[in-house]
Amino acid sequence: MNKITAAKQNSLKIALVSVLALGATTLSGGASAANNASATATATVVTPIAITKSADLVFGSFYPGATTGTVDINTNGARTFTGGPVTASGAAAPAAAKFDVTGQASSTYTIAYAAGVTLTGPGAPMALTQISDLTGAGGATTLAAAGALSAGGTQSIYIGGSLAVGINQVSGAYTGNITATVVYN
Repeated sequence: MNKITAAKQNSLKIALVSVLALGATTLSGGASAANNASATATATVVTPIAITKSADLVFGSFYPGATTGTVDINTNGARTFTGGPVTASGAAAPAAAKFDVTGQASSTYTIAYAAGVTLTGPGAPMALTQISDLTGAGGATTLAAAGALSAGGTQSIYIGGSLAVGINQVSGAYTGNITATVVYN
């Protein structure tokens, strides 16, 4: 063999070894490549729950009596008296309070009410014991604790109550605030 033939054979061997080494590197690189998986991230933004007053609780006009008693407004706005107070004509017709709740359709929520409500004015404060329901049909004796929004995302809360009137309560205008708070379950 001459030097040129030996050199060509050596070059071919080197080239062949290089190709094999490159192939082995590529194959081993493919064998050690990372496997991938993915997941989908999702989020749902719901309509915030809100509550607005659409009517005030109105006890109307009445005379105090020589004995204690109550003026009661049912959730349908019907007024009754017990004990001393008696009806009087006046500008404001008795009415239950009404709060409108809006939010995500068909969602449920809880209702909380401010406690210790009193109506204040020129005489002794008058304590209010609240009642409520979600239909305004009347007959409520307790406070509704939860509600469910309709398919349209609405519902109303009707609030009535029993106002404790003192003996010979001083005449004048009395006011107080009732508050209902709603939170999604």
